Amino acid sequence: MKWEVFATAPDQLTAESWLILMQNAGIECKLQPGDAVAFLGVSGLPTRIMARSDYVENALTILNAYLGNSSDISSDNETTC
Repeated sequence: MKWEVFATAPDQLTAESWLILMQNAGIECKLQPGDAVAFLGVSGLPTRIMARSDYVENALTILNAYLGNSSDISSDNETTC
């Protein structure tokens, strides 16, 4: 199973919210290991979200719909906010 980063949230709390949104839509996602370090508390730094490679397009569609189709796709095809 190959995982791909498809979005970068501005902080860990936003990333966790997006992660739950994806999971509720049936898309298997996780935070990029190392971006969220639990023993240090909640991170205020950008946090990457990964999906299985076969779900990346669906994940981007759902996230863009949630964000109101704002043009937040960066040049490397990752959604940022």
